[in-house]
Amino acid sequence: MKYHSVWNVRHWRKDEKGIYRLIWGETAVDRNILHDTGEIAILSAFFATAMANYGAPPANLYLGLDARAALAEADTLATLSEIALAGYARIACISGGTGVGGQDFNINQPAAYYRADSKVVEWTAGQNWTILRNIFLCTDSVAVIDAASKHLVCSLALSAPRTLLNGDKLDGSMYIGLSE
Repeated sequence: MKYHSVWNVRHWRKDEKGIYRLIWGETAVDRNILHDTGEIAILSAFFATAMANYGAPPANLYLGLDARAALAEADTLATLSEIALAGYARIACISGGTGVGGQDFNINQPAAYYRADSKVVEWTAGQNWTILRNIFLCTDSVAVIDAASKHLVCSLALSAPRTLLNGDKLDGSMYIGLSE
């Protein structure tokens, strides 16, 4: 079995006429790092639903941003370096849907494998934000250490650090796929 991932991330800034213009974007194919806790969470949600601290899937998954200098497979929620500034919070993607288009996660088969595509989420800086280097997926909206059903699943190191000015927008989405 193979694991695939694609992250789409875009940085928007208002021009002098107040229109948002794309100033940076990237599509990262199979550069995602699946953390140890993410591997266990995915496997336990299907194969060991009563596993301590993992088990059944969460009602939501969350996309967030941080400034870790380097990513490692052993990273956890405790190793995140999230910002705590106006306009930032992890954004929920509901995992309890039926997988059809228009929901937070759409299960589809665009090629020779199936994948789960997230909705596009957007952050708007409420003040100047420090340098962001990564986007991540986790299982809790606010947890800062791993605990029961609170885990860092996967992360992507952005191709270029982002410093958002007050009013800038950053949006992101991802998909995870499995194939033979």
